[in-house]
Amino acid sequence: MHYQHNNLLDVSAFEMPIKSIKDPVLLLKDINGIEKPTKMDKQVVVYRPDTMEILGRSRSNQYKIVNPVELFSNHAKKLVEQKNLPQSNITVDDYVYEGGRKQKRTVTFHDLSKDMGDGSIVNMRSDIFNSVDMSWLYQAFAGAYRNLCQNGLVFGGQRMYHVRKKHTTGLNVNATLKSISGTFTMFNENKELMQKMMQQKISLKGMAHILANNICKTKGTSKQLLDDTSISVNYKLLDYFIDQIERESGSLGYTVWNLFNALTYWSSHIDDTFERVNKDTGKISEVKMSREGSKTHTAQVKREDKIREFMNSDDWQALMNNTYVFTKLHPSIQERI
Repeated sequence: MHYQHNNLLDVSAFEMPIKSIKDPVLLLKDINGIEKPTKMDKQVVVYRPDTMEILGRSRSNQYKIVNPVELFSNHAKKLVEQKNLPQSNITVDDYVYEGGRKQKRTVTFHDLSKDMGDGSIVNMRSDIFNSVDMSWLYQAFAGAYRNLCQNGLVFGGQRMYHVRKKHTTGLNVNATLKSISGTFTMFNENKELMQKMMQQKISLKGMAHILANNICKTKGTSKQLLDDTSISVNYKLLDYFIDQIERESGSLGYTVWNLFNALTYWSSHIDDTFERVNKDTGKISEVKMSREGSKTHTAQVKREDKIREFMNSDDWQALMNNTYVFTKLHPSIQERI
């Protein structure tokens, strides 16, 4: 469910009765199909009292429900308290997924903006993620939003606020919301960062190098120089980024800004496709970037997390400081340029 409006204090989209019980006794069927009461030790079961539907079950009795209405109401109040924060021209997008198990609120501040000179405008925004089924960590972050291709600009924690917390008894939601409200004063600093990315040139080979050594590196691969024949790269993802960068090169040039936008475009266009040429047959095929049966909202959160991790890496910081060391490209990467 998606509800778009402009009233920060309207949290009606998240209204849903939720209860939890520690160490519950459930009626479970045995091997013969006979229901027997079974105690679930050291667990918390979350359910809807109106339908008696079980929403989730934790692996620890330390699980703490973050009530969606309370959470998003507190978030709104913290933003309203910021007297010098322009709030007359905003868009609020409320999302409820999977019968209320997951929720997200995005607040876009249109008066906090920067014209990027490439036909796009970047606006400040705040995002809050929550779930009651233990599938999502509680997350809050402030970032920026590029309206031209509708992709969220996923800034790293050094520049913009981001917090990820487990739903345990130590979770202090009000403290995180207090922190996020103060990050809007950093928007001008991020304007300078974006301007720097627009001006900083990087070759397509350079982009392929840092991508293959980081976000396109397959899971479990130790970091190695790309002229090492044992490097393991997700070539499907690398080809996608190269295709996206090439398509935007006419307006964005071969810049860090183009690289950055390719990353964030991937994070927000889950079901995107691109054309790939088979090097042996020359045949062109359309490649889909999402897995069959994957949930869009879950995939988007995972991709944004990967980008934030990349942008907080030593390699990205070295790139921004012009100290990143480029080595000879592996032949399998070189042929893709």
